Amino acid sequence: MEIYNITIQPSVSNGAAESPAHCDDHCRKVLATLYSIVLLGGTAGTIIMSRVLLQRNSQSIITILIANIIVLHSILLVSLPFRLSYYFLLEWKFGWFTCRVISSIVYIHMYFTFVFYVTIIVLRLLIYFKKLPLQELQKFHAIALSVAIWLMGMLIFSLIFLFQYGTHTDPSQHLCFQFYEELRHTSVVVINYCMISIIMVTVLVLSVIQLVVIMQLTKRLRPGVFTHQEFRAHINSFFFLVVIVVCFLPHHAFRVFFIQVYFQNETSKLLLYNEVCVALTTVCCLDMLCFIGGLVH
Repeated sequence: MEIYNITIQPSVSNGAAESPAHCDDHCRKVLATLYSIVLLGGTAGTIIMSRVLLQRNSQSIITILIANIIVLHSILLVSLPFRLSYYFLLEWKFGWFTCRVISSIVYIHMYFTFVFYVTIIVLRLLIYFKKLPLQELQKFHAIALSVAIWLMGMLIFSLIFLFQYGTHTDPSQHLCFQFYEELRHTSVVVINYCMISIIMVTVLVLSVIQLVVIMQLTKRLRPGVFTHQEFRAHINSFFFLVVIVVCFLPHHAFRVFFIQVYFQNETSKLLLYNEVCVALTTVCCLDMLCFIGGLVH
């Protein structure tokens, strides 16, 4: 047993970098840089935006939903130092269960943030088309909606985590975030394809509707269209769609290709592209910096 441990330790640090089944040295440097930027920028954005919301003391439904997004960003940011330690130390030191949890947080953050983005966009569209009277929306409705999203989402993710995520991969005391073998199982592939289809269709439909609304408002309210709160609200909604397209869609588009070709072409470059697309989903944490910086008012 001692001989086994002695021979496997060097292969963790060096062999992992050489094996095409693992993220190599270049891959780790790129990921460490990306996650460091997100950690610094996201932390600054969430802290400042939290102070802004507290100072305004607004109880609008949109403000409460944005507060939920800040909570999601905070959960992700807390998990990033664990990832960074792995890329810097070249070894996972926190146990297999913790590896599964930290790995799953990226996906929990992505899909929950997507749901809250979409909820904000849909609410504003319903208000615009007079399907939902603004005066009837109260703080209670926002809190009830938030609780419902969290409970439903956590139930779904708990079931996936317990019965699917990381359960088909051999545990390792030293490696983490290596769940590619999961894709050999039909149930995992089906879940991936379902999520990809839902997100792609939702973004396409909402983008078309949102662009039509913005064009209608531009014709109706000009000149001085940017002085109208309704127009600025829909520009905010369009900004959320841009964040989804930039941060989330690359991961899901590449995921289709990755699932098809990975086991025929297990290269470190393919893994790099996949891991970068996963890391790109965390860049949405910088959305609050855009609000603070005045890009979206």
